[in-house]
Amino acid sequence: MNSIKTTTYGKVTIFEHPTFESAQQTAYGESVSTGGYSFPITIARQGNRRFLSGAFPIPFVEHRLISRAAVKGGGIDSALSAANRPLELKHVKDIAKYLTENTGEDYIIPSITLNVKDEINVHTVLGSNEFKAGYLAMPVGVEFTITDGQHRVEGIKEALRQLELSAPDKAASFRKDSIPIMVTCENELNQIHQDFADCSKTKPLPPSLLSIYDMRNPANRILLDIVNSCSLFKGKIDSTSKTLSKKSAYLFLANQVRQLVKHLLLRGNPVDSDFEKRAKELMGIKAHYSKYLTWYIDYINSFTSSIPILRKIAAVEPDSPQRIIIPQLRQEGWVCLTATGMNLLGVVGYDLHINKVENWKDYVVKFENLDWSRGGELWQGNIVQSGKMVTQTSPIKAAADNLESNIGLEWLVDARADKVGNSLAGGN
Repeated sequence: MNSIKTTTYGKVTIFEHPTFESAQQTAYGESVSTGGYSFPITIARQGNRRFLSGAFPIPFVEHRLISRAAVKGGGIDSALSAANRPLELKHVKDIAKYLTENTGEDYIIPSITLNVKDEINVHTVLGSNEFKAGYLAMPVGVEFTITDGQHRVEGIKEALRQLELSAPDKAASFRKDSIPIMVTCENELNQIHQDFADCSKTKPLPPSLLSIYDMRNPANRILLDIVNSCSLFKGKIDSTSKTLSKKSAYLFLANQVRQLVKHLLLRGNPVDSDFEKRAKELMGIKAHYSKYLTWYIDYINSFTSSIPILRKIAAVEPDSPQRIIIPQLRQEGWVCLTATGMNLLGVVGYDLHINKVENWKDYVVKFENLDWSRGGELWQGNIVQSGKMVTQTSPIKAAADNLESNIGLEWLVDARADKVGNSLAGGN
């Protein structure tokens, strides 16, 4: 027994055994004798502190992790006595929705940070290395409080409740999964609060990067397929920045091309959640997706070849020195080189597509004769106001009406106006 070294951190006592076999057997025997559990873990050091990392099965997460959320609208004393921020039910529902839709397929839940409330023992092997494997022996009644991840835990519980009602077999399968965890060894609530604050110091993905990384939704898949299939965009889209500098040799941000897709699909710029929902409804089936993608690529390539400035940019090879013309042309103030201009073209594309205009290319070719400069008459009073570009949806749609009327599609504009008039009359 003298050969076993013990060290205590908070409520965690680490026993270092002469051999790993001895550590494993002792942890197992201790767990069995108390009706508890034994989990393999890794012991690690960060600064002066020790952490335990591993994974807990979903049933353990479901029943043994405790959330102590602050009361929304409560005072300082209430917040200081809690371990977590107020629970946001929408966030919980979003996580539950993600899990119910992807259980049994591919999903990911990031690690949950916990703090142990009760005394527990960890058994490992003797040695000076601060990073080593061990076994966590937990009595039957041990509980953990959540430092960071309460919404993930509540989302898991809500997903299980929903699956039990709609798909019990999926609920049973989900309970066979595990969630990564990191356990801190703290007695002081102040340190737990500090840990939560430190864990929250994350930088969200820029919209442009998120729009090309998240491929679960066809709204993002079609964006990537369009960029890779259209010479105007290929190799000329910035996917990591939040803004595009005036001197950038990239043409647009990925998120700006995403807005073009929004206007092509829905004739507007809805919030992302609504856009993604409609994208799933309209393009969720592979055959439907292919039809939309084929038409959009054809339309984008057609207006690219019809508008001289875009045609010039499309001819520039990716990563070639000639890309220097992109910022030069942007500074000249061409409407079609702005996100607003792309959205305008998206609205026109929607009108042609939704109305099934068979000879639509005969109209698009007329784009070549329009004045696409910021001083062009078509744009004054709608997307160009007092010499400045505006981005609101209503001016974009007004500019689309002007463009369509100018190329012989006034019948589309009139039909839309009649429809709106009839709708208002019916409302009265």
